[in-house]
Amino acid sequence: MESCELNGGLDRPPEILVVGTAHISEESIDEVRRTIETERPNVVAVELCPGRYQALTHPEQQGASVRDILSSGRLYQFLVHWLLAYVQNKLGSEVGVKPGSEMLSAIEAAHRVGASVALVDRDINITIARFWSKMRLIEKLRMLIALLGVTTSDEEIDLDEITNDDVISQLVAELRQFSPNAARVLVDERDAYLAGNLLKLRGRVVAVVGAGHKEGIRRYLNHPELIPPLEELNSTPKKRVPLTKIAGVLFLTIIVGLFALIFASGAPLEILLLAFGYWFALHAILAGSFAAASRSHPLAIAASAGYAGFSPFIPLPFLKVGVIAGLIEAGKRPPTTDDFTGITKVTSVRELLSNKLFRILIVAVAVNVGSSLATFIALLVIFPMTGVNAYDILHNALSQALGGLV
Repeated sequence: MESCELNGGLDRPPEILVVGTAHISEESIDEVRRTIETERPNVVAVELCPGRYQALTHPEQQGASVRDILSSGRLYQFLVHWLLAYVQNKLGSEVGVKPGSEMLSAIEAAHRVGASVALVDRDINITIARFWSKMRLIEKLRMLIALLGVTTSDEEIDLDEITNDDVISQLVAELRQFSPNAARVLVDERDAYLAGNLLKLRGRVVAVVGAGHKEGIRRYLNHPELIPPLEELNSTPKKRVPLTKIAGVLFLTIIVGLFALIFASGAPLEILLLAFGYWFALHAILAGSFAAASRSHPLAIAASAGYAGFSPFIPLPFLKVGVIAGLIEAGKRPPTTDDFTGITKVTSVRELLSNKLFRILIVAVAVNVGSSLATFIALLVIFPMTGVNAYDILHNALSQALGGLV
């Protein structure tokens, strides 16, 4: 762990000591405690928001219900959030340190020396919302795959040099290469936000932040004119129709249109029934298989198989087949209070998979993926298997519409 001391001018506190820590390092906990007791600051600023502080100090108090999680349209955000928490807990368990312990140690030390405590980080919900909205689809998929890879890996990570400048710079550089938009929200924006809040404080300040933010905060403290308005950084993404929803509507239009073309072509009734049969069979097989693979309740498997074929035609997110399967799973195997409080504390794959709340989310995501895969496959095989020529159908339809000009 390292620190940087900055003597301010008229526009900043007289003195800010920024301490960069590893969030899962016993050495960081000891150094934070010694620094505060030695410096005896007026204010100890910690890289926490009220929500994260509440989660650290009162984990038994959770606000979201299963229905809220499933129907919010943020299934994949919750999945990424819990996988990130799992990875951090897994690393912490290897060195015997609970994630966030250095922040709690800083708060306890502040109370001992009579310093006030400032929570200077951005609200975690705003960060997650901005993080998810600014990532491209390919970045989201790559991140999910990477997190799942880390989750199932048994490789041990050497944490001895985790706060070394070169190591931190390399990790941040790799994040920028992996997902530039994620790095911008998780690192750059929060560097500016943290620095902006630090500049509002007065007196001698010790700021305890993750080592990855140290250099960025120092840059903004030296050049406060570069800090964007905090209101701008603290805003949630504007309500707009995302490209995924636009693509979904177009896709639904294509599906309905193709079935309408088959019907309008004068194809025999048995051909039309065969097309619908393939459609529902593929959805039943894939959605049911994905539900079974996620070890969902038999009733959830049956509902997934029976309802998946209808799901693509329903635009309402809370009526998607994955949400229905997740709600049935929750009804048959309801999560306990321990599942809610323990979801961000698990340190092994076995614990993660045995958590009922995580199982509900996995069931919902898996069934949605299975149903979507079935939709794509069905569109590729329905016409060849029914013997209907989609090009001829489209040509004839256009010819009739344009009065024979085509």
